[in-house]
Amino acid sequence: MFISPARAACWDSHLRVIQSVLDSSSNTSTSWDITFILEDDIDMELDIRRRLRPLWERLPVDWDIVFLGHCWSNEGIYDALSDIQTHLHPSRAPQCTHAYALSPLGARRLYEHLTYPPFAFSRAIDQAYAWLVKSGRLRAYSVVPGVMVQRVEEAGWLEWLWNWFSGKETGKASDIWGTSGGATRWRDELVNGVFSGKDGVLRRKY
Repeated sequence: MFISPARAACWDSHLRVIQSVLDSSSNTSTSWDITFILEDDIDMELDIRRRLRPLWERLPVDWDIVFLGHCWSNEGIYDALSDIQTHLHPSRAPQCTHAYALSPLGARRLYEHLTYPPFAFSRAIDQAYAWLVKSGRLRAYSVVPGVMVQRVEEAGWLEWLWNWFSGKETGKASDIWGTSGGATRWRDELVNGVFSGKDGVLRRKY
């Protein structure tokens, strides 16, 4: 399967970060030595520490990956592990790789999958993650609603054309199937983001 140079570069970028995590990890790492991988176009909830702190207590000890943000998938379909404001659900098939956390074992397991020759660079990396989750190869959980989103406003013409060919709604990049099963948003919206919220300390237009 052919993938574009941009998608190959995105795959390689995530792979290099995960490799650096493995290179710097020690033999004494535990499941609570958490690595956060964030892309450079994110916005996050201002009170993200308060939202995330109680979630880690509810994670099983054998977790691999936690998606802090996601898109193109109903991640609330499985029963939540938490009943607080921000929920933690077993992942379904989350796409978008803008914000996720890895355990030491999860980083190693993900790296082995991403470098396996028949699988490596076989598709867009977010589709690869979704497949690994859906097939049970990663023990994955999703924060619902997401506490980190991509700062995306209007779709460019190439994205518009891709959405049109793939049967997704066109116009704003945010108009797709949402968690209610109807046409809502392609991603969650933040309550009060660092960039986008009414109290955002870095609030400005991007």
